[in-house]
Order: sequence, then structure tokens, then C-alpha cells
Amino acid sequence: MLNFILILLVGWPVILATIILAIIGLLRSNYRFLVVAAVLALPFSWYISGFPFIQSPAFLLPLFLFFAGFAMNRKQGTVAWLWAIPYFSVAVVLLITSLAGGS
Repeated sequence: MLNFILILLVGWPVILATIILAIIGLLRSNYRFLVVAAVLALPFSWYISGFPFIQSPAFLLPLFLFFAGFAMNRKQGTVAWLWAIPYFSVAVVLLITSLAGGS
């Protein structure tokens, strides 16, 4: 049961849900979706950073989505897209790595 919960919190389901929510928020210019995506990204980003012994700056990934939500709230859509790019790029790199057979 614990493994199932861990997979739901830090696995591909939450990564895909976060990406979908972030894209919906960016396309609809709604900052609420970006804030929810940032909250969903917290466990995933802490997990890949090596929490509790932080070994990489990956724990800061949700901040990019929060900043994107803040920019969207200020009606700056282009800036919001730029703030969201680092999170999307980390997800793409993780996808490529996992498809290549790395862990």
C-alpha cells in the first residue's frame, strides 16, 4: 500500500497531472491551475532532489510554477510561459532518461 501511495505522489501520474494542469493554466491564462500544479509538484521535486539530504537544486522546481502563476496573475502570459519552461524541461529529461533505461 505504501508503495502505491509513493508512486502516486512522486511517480508518472503526478508528473503528467502537473504538466497537464500547468498547460491548461497557461493556455487559459488562469493562475489557479498553475498554483495547483506547483503544489502537486512538491513531493516529486523533493524526491528527485534527494530529500531529506538535499543533493540538488531540484527541490526548487515548484517555485518556477509558482512564479509562472504569479506572472499569469499579473497578465504577463509570455513571462509565465518562460517561468514554466524549466519544469517542463526537467520532466522531458526525466522521460528520456527513463526510456533509455536509466534510473
